[in-house]
Amino acid sequence: MVNSTATELILHSQFIYPRTGTTLVEHLSDCYKQLTENSNDFECIKSSIVKQTIFISIENNDEYIQIKQKLLICATDFFGFTPSISIIPQAPENGLLALELTKINGLLPSNIIYRQNNNNSWLIIKKGELKMLFASGFSNVVENSDVLSQSIQAFKQLEEILIAEEMEFSDIVRQWNYIEKITKNYHHNGTTSQHYQIFNDVRSKYYEKATFSHGYPAATGIGMDFGGIIIDILATKSGKQCSVVPIKSPVQLDAYKYSKEVLAQNNTMNDFCRTTPKFERAQLLVTPNCKCLFVSGTAAIKGQQSISVSSIEEQTELTIQNILSLLSAENLQKKGINVTNAAILYQLRVYVKNRNDIHKAKGICLKYFPSLSIIYLVADICRPELLVEIEGQAALG
Repeated sequence: MVNSTATELILHSQFIYPRTGTTLVEHLSDCYKQLTENSNDFECIKSSIVKQTIFISIENNDEYIQIKQKLLICATDFFGFTPSISIIPQAPENGLLALELTKINGLLPSNIIYRQNNNNSWLIIKKGELKMLFASGFSNVVENSDVLSQSIQAFKQLEEILIAEEMEFSDIVRQWNYIEKITKNYHHNGTTSQHYQIFNDVRSKYYEKATFSHGYPAATGIGMDFGGIIIDILATKSGKQCSVVPIKSPVQLDAYKYSKEVLAQNNTMNDFCRTTPKFERAQLLVTPNCKCLFVSGTAAIKGQQSISVSSIEEQTELTIQNILSLLSAENLQKKGINVTNAAILYQLRVYVKNRNDIHKAKGICLKYFPSLSIIYLVADICRPELLVEIEGQAALG
């Protein structure tokens, strides 16, 4: 059994919102300025940051391409190196920009390795037997590029990074999949294919190269207005001191067991069509210094069917109940995890389809989690009828 005593949680995130500025670059600079203002040992804080996610509000892909480069330069100038970074076109609740910093406390400079190739930069952490990889794969957003070629490009970039680090797709513990216009249908030669289904089929094609003996990654598949395909991953490799435990939901069917009934169409691939989304409802990462539970993107789904309620409040309530069932002591014990209490959420991302609904979803979330660190983002959900999706991280109680 996995013993949860003496848990020391070291993986956590911080959300920073700009106070001043009129442009996105000025907003990001102000977020970085807040880091220096709030720390007496800034170098220590800087070395603890292993990943950055910058959420922005933009109008089109041309603007995204231009501002992405400016924001990357701003980040590199501030840190003195190219960090593991993703720039996601999802409008934050506060307006134009929000910064999420993923940190690991207690790292020494000797624990961190920064690497890059022609397409990407990534970060490696080595601590004892544990090796952690934080990386992103991006599609090349150009005019007339389609979601099939974009998905293949993003997965190919990730595969190159994994091979360089002597890892496989099965070493991924947590994956974030950002898909432009996720439920949009792509029309080609008289056929119709959904963006998310195309992405899922490309994912299946790459995943079949590995054996997922510890389950698929915890994952989120979420929409963006622009930006093509962006994939973020956390992968780990270790000796006997590290384990990964997939957590199944007591109320939701495993996504990779969905029937064809709930899958959309994909007529763009002759060799790989209509496969299921490959992710676990949650994954527990156990290392000598960390016991972190990654909760996948969760919505108002029971079994494999969306719940037939149109209210954002009801969908948010049902989504939270799904998460709490997943994290309950009874459910964790079924996986051989030695706990007496439910896992404790300490961070959430809440994706809301319609900006005007954010305050309604926020009201429900605050009722359950009044003191939790939560970021609210405007994003399309993977099924047209769904209005909200929630993901998070938790610690064992």
